[in-house]
Amino acid sequence: MADSDSEPYEVLGKGEHTTVFAGGPGLAVKKIEKRWMVKGLRDREEAAMRKMDHPNVIKLFDVKETEDFKSWILERCLGTVRDYINGDKKIKEDCMPTEVEALMQMASGLAYIHSQNIVHRDIKPDNVLIAENSDPKLKFVLKISDFACSKPMTQDGKHSYSGPRGTRAYHAPEYLRLEDGTMTDEEMKNIREDKSIDIFSLGCLFFTYIVKKGTIHLFSTPGEPFNLQERDDSDVTENIRNDKKYIEENGIPREHYAFKMIDGMTKARSEHRWVLNEGGKNSVLGTLKMELQRE
Repeated sequence: MADSDSEPYEVLGKGEHTTVFAGGPGLAVKKIEKRWMVKGLRDREEAAMRKMDHPNVIKLFDVKETEDFKSWILERCLGTVRDYINGDKKIKEDCMPTEVEALMQMASGLAYIHSQNIVHRDIKPDNVLIAENSDPKLKFVLKISDFACSKPMTQDGKHSYSGPRGTRAYHAPEYLRLEDGTMTDEEMKNIREDKSIDIFSLGCLFFTYIVKKGTIHLFSTPGEPFNLQERDDSDVTENIRNDKKYIEENGIPREHYAFKMIDGMTKARSEHRWVLNEGGKNSVLGTLKMELQRE
């Protein structure tokens, strides 16, 4: 295994203050500069990851620490869903799960995270990793990663407002409105985040995964390319706020099995959104299971 205070193997990826290296067989080392760490957030991220044990959620094996760096020993992955939809050649199409299986894996991973009383708060193509299966005869596996924005839920399944985090283009509308500065302190206190904000984000991710065009978003105005690095006056975020979505116009016809599901997951009002778990007519996993059986 790569040592946390030396330069391990090849570089797999870089962030602003982190570098991911190849570690030992099947492992990756995420090395973080401690001087840039927001201690409470990193501690929360680490605590969330230590709880996770699911085939569709990235696994944290160990943590090593020196005076200047902290290193997380993680499962090694090939790339992200963002890489896949952008046509990265190292992610072979014939090794990917079928479309329905891929959606089921992402929904199953998120349902597990919620079962651990964690809200992820940053579901997007960049935060779903693609890993080789331990059995080379089987397809690649999708794994939800990056718990930097996650937060524990309280016993009622919600947690109090602490400011929007994550990627604005995948925020639910109520989450975006917390930025407006038009609410009173009392109104701000009454805003509660629950797991439906993740379901909204997952619906947007499902759309992107199916159309496989990184420049098109569920809420992007038809004909206008979508840029993930969005400005405050973003077309996408304004359309999310105003409930202007373009499922059919941007690539998924009404007769497609996922049309109604994605529409339900991205309802403007959180209480109207579909749930993840099987059971009932508005269940994401139930709908995907039926489609898998039909196939």
